[in-house]
Amino acid sequence: MKKQILTLLVLTATLSACSSYNYYAVSNKSMGSQYKTYAWIPEGKSKASKIYDNDVATDRIIESTSRELENRGLELNNKKPDILVRYTAVVNNETKHYNDPVYYNPPARLSPRIAYYRGRAYRYYSYYNPLPVYVGTETRKTQIKEGSIMLDLIDRKTSKVIWRGWAEGEVNNPEKAINELPKVVENIFKKLPG
Repeated sequence: MKKQILTLLVLTATLSACSSYNYYAVSNKSMGSQYKTYAWIPEGKSKASKIYDNDVATDRIIESTSRELENRGLELNNKKPDILVRYTAVVNNETKHYNDPVYYNPPARLSPRIAYYRGRAYRYYSYYNPLPVYVGTETRKTQIKEGSIMLDLIDRKTSKVIWRGWAEGEVNNPEKAINELPKVVENIFKKLPG
């Protein structure tokens, strides 16, 4: 039983470490019971660029966000909503800096040695291979594509953003980035206060 629990913990830690996104959220108001309905801001007001500027990505963002809002007890009402929902999905070219360690490998050599056996001295050579020596770091720059998905919940009466959640991560494969959208939106909404 202990072995199964340990295996499950290791698997959970491994899978959670594989997420390529970092999640953030800010709010200035609690999502109390005063909000019961929501509606989407017209599509022209939401922004998408490059990889996310297509109908498939838009549908996945809207469907998964609507599902998360309905799971929290809000209903879709396009006539008189309490909350307006807007999303922004962009991909930017970024420069990422890596610091790689640099080592010096001293040359291997033969070292003369003396050994004693039964009172007599014997000369022999020993192969000496020293360990690498750390000498510093080397900075390496790499161009990457960084994706950002942002969801805003706006109070309709005041027109102020009451909650903003977003995810940022490296986008290596556009197909994978679009397929991960429902999971990314779900993780963003985990930051939404009760």
